[in-house]
Amino acid sequence: MPIISVIIPAYNCESFIGDALSSVQNQTMQDFEIVVVNDGSTDRTLAVVESMARQDKRIKIVSQKNSGKPSVTRNVGIRHSSGEYLCFLDGDDFYLPRKLEKELEVMRKYPSVDLVFHDVLEQTDRHAPMDGSYLGRAGFPASAADYIFRVEDDVYMCRKNFYNFMSACCATILMSAPMLKRACLDSQMVWFPEFMIIGEDIDLWFRLAMTCGFAYLDESLSCYRRHDKSITKNPESFLKGSIEVHNRNYQRGRSLLTREERTKYKSRISALHWHLAYYLYSKFEMTAARKEIINSLKLNITLKALFTFVKSLLPVNIIKLCKTFSRRQTV
Repeated sequence: MPIISVIIPAYNCESFIGDALSSVQNQTMQDFEIVVVNDGSTDRTLAVVESMARQDKRIKIVSQKNSGKPSVTRNVGIRHSSGEYLCFLDGDDFYLPRKLEKELEVMRKYPSVDLVFHDVLEQTDRHAPMDGSYLGRAGFPASAADYIFRVEDDVYMCRKNFYNFMSACCATILMSAPMLKRACLDSQMVWFPEFMIIGEDIDLWFRLAMTCGFAYLDESLSCYRRHDKSITKNPESFLKGSIEVHNRNYQRGRSLLTREERTKYKSRISALHWHLAYYLYSKFEMTAARKEIINSLKLNITLKALFTFVKSLLPVNIIKLCKTFSRRQTV
C-alpha cells in the first residue's frame, strides 16, 4: 500500500495533464500512487494518461461520465485511493520536486498535525510566471502572526483559532497545497460538497480547520496555472460560488469568532456581493445588481455600494450613454 495518494481530477486538459503527471513522477519521495479521475473528457486527455500509465503502474485511471464538478471527481478519487496521506492536484497544475517529501517530513515529525499546506506559485498557460506567490502577496505569515507560531525554519504550527483567521482574513489554502491524513476525513459526513461547483475545496478546509491540527510550510511547492478554460474564469459563477461557501461557513462557525472577527468576515462577504453587483451592473442587469447591492449593504454599509445603488436606478439608456462618453474620454 502506498504511503501517499495523489488525486487528479481531469477534464479536457490534454495540453497540461502530461506535465501534471510528470511533476508527481519526478518527486524526490517516490512511495505514492496517482489516481486520475477522467471526468468524461472529449479531447485526448484519457489517451495521454493511458499512455503514461502503461509505463508507470502507480497511475490508476478511473473514468466516468462527465459530472462537470471537481467535487464529484475528487470524492471518486478518494474512494479509489489507498494511501495513508492524501494530496490533490488539478490536471492543469503541477508540483515542484520536493512537495511530497517536505510535507511528509512535517507530518511525521509532528504527530498532532492532520493537515500541512504550503505556498503556491502562479503562472499563465504560456508558462509566464506571475510576480510573487499566492500567500506572499497576501502578506502571510506576518498577517497571521496571532494565529500561528514558528517551530523551526519555514515550519509554523497553526493555533486552535486558525479557523478564525481563515474565515475573517484569508482562506489561505489552494487545492494543490495540502497534504492531509486520510483519517481526518473520518469525522466528515461530507468530503467535497457535490452540489457546489466553486469553493467546494474551501468548504472542506474550513470544516477541517475547526477540529484538526494544521501546519504551514513557508515555501512554494506547487504551481497554479491561470488560463482561459479554468473553471474560476467566469466572474459571475466564481463570485456566486464564493458567496455561497462563505455564507455557509459564517452560519456554521460564527460562534467561534470574536466580535471583531465577525465584523471583518461580514465585510469580506459584503465585498463579494458588491463585486457581483458591479459585474451585473456592467452587463446592464440592473434588477439583479440592485439585489446584490442590498445584500452587500445588509452586511456592511459602504459609500461605494450606496453610490452603485443610486446609479443602478438610472434608465439603462442613460447608463449606456455615460459609459460610451467615458470610453471616448479615455481614448
